[in-house]
Order: sequence, then C-alpha cells, then structure tokens
Amino acid sequence: MKFNRWILILLLIVAGLIYFSLPKQSQALSTTSSDSLQIIEKRSAKDEQFKTGDESPIPDKVNFKGLTYYPYDPTWIIPFEITRSEKVTRISLQMSDGSVDSLLVFGTAHGEVAGKHIELIVYQHDSGDFFIPFKDKTAPTETYGGGRYLELPLTKLKDNQLSIDFNEAFFPYCAYNKTFACPLPPKENQLAIRIPAGEKNP
Repeated sequence: MKFNRWILILLLIVAGLIYFSLPKQSQALSTTSSDSLQIIEKRSAKDEQFKTGDESPIPDKVNFKGLTYYPYDPTWIIPFEITRSEKVTRISLQMSDGSVDSLLVFGTAHGEVAGKHIELIVYQHDSGDFFIPFKDKTAPTETYGGGRYLELPLTKLKDNQLSIDFNEAFFPYCAYNKTFACPLPPKENQLAIRIPAGEKNP
C-alpha cells in the first residue's frame, strides 16, 4: 500500500509538471474567436440593413438572401506604416458613372502582403475617418470588378501604424445597383496580388 501511494504521488507531480509546461494558447484562441464573432455580427447586421433599410441598394429585397464572403482569416489583418502627406490635399477620383469626385489624401500605407511590399493611398472623409478603395487580382472573377472598399476609424491610427483588416473589405453600392455612383480605385491602389478576404461574388 505504501509503495502504491508514493507511485500515485509521483504520477500526480509528473502530470502537474507536464500541464504547467504546456504553451498557454487560450488567450490567442479567445482573441481570434472574439474577432471572428465580431465579423459575423457585423455581416449579419449588414444583411438585415440591406434587406429592410430604406437606403438599401438591393433592388429585390424580397429575394435577398444575404451577401457572400470569404471565410474569416486572421492572417489578413495586416500592419501598415503610414507616411502622411506633407500638406492637406484634395484630389479627383473617377466615379463609376463617369463623373468625378474629390477626396482628401491623408497619406500612403506601406505593408507586406502575401510576401510582397505594397502601397495604398489612404483617403480621409471630412469626419476624419479613413477610406481605402482598392482592387486586387480576385476581380472580376471572385470579387466585384470595380474593386472593393475599406473604412477605418481615425482611432485605428497609432504612432503612424495602421492595422488593416481585409476581412472587412466590402463592395460599393454600385456593385448591386447601377443607379449609384461610386469612386473607382486609382491605379496606385490596384494590386498585382490576390486578397481572398472580405466580401466576394455570390
């Protein structure tokens, strides 16, 4: 009996050492799950808005079944460094209906995406929030041929670092309804890589 008791104690000690030596991944997993849940909630709220909202661009709300997306992937959350424009400038952007609109240029985002260095012009709404129209090699077969958009709050910018989540890339209204006019991504924001994240064609 005495011998068995000591073996049991020894086994418990070994099991404890193994348990406490395992890498603690629960924090990373919970963060990823939280981010994924947040994205799902946003997408669900947008579907509801498109189906019932007065300003919805969907022509046939009755048969609208919801938008289509690539699966959420945290690896498409990319850190970018921002080079700010030396002075506040408004430049003209071509619209989908042939007209022209002007937007404030905040600066240029520099980052590493899919092993390649890319640059994106970052525009700014009058509210201060950021607007990034872009087009990648998923267009037009997998995503809207006119490109996609990213909207980021000004509070995302910290010490000239901007985290861009391509899971939140979305189609402009003109992708669903040609009566809307939308800014087209400038040539500087037309990327020679695929970004399979965010909204996609049905």
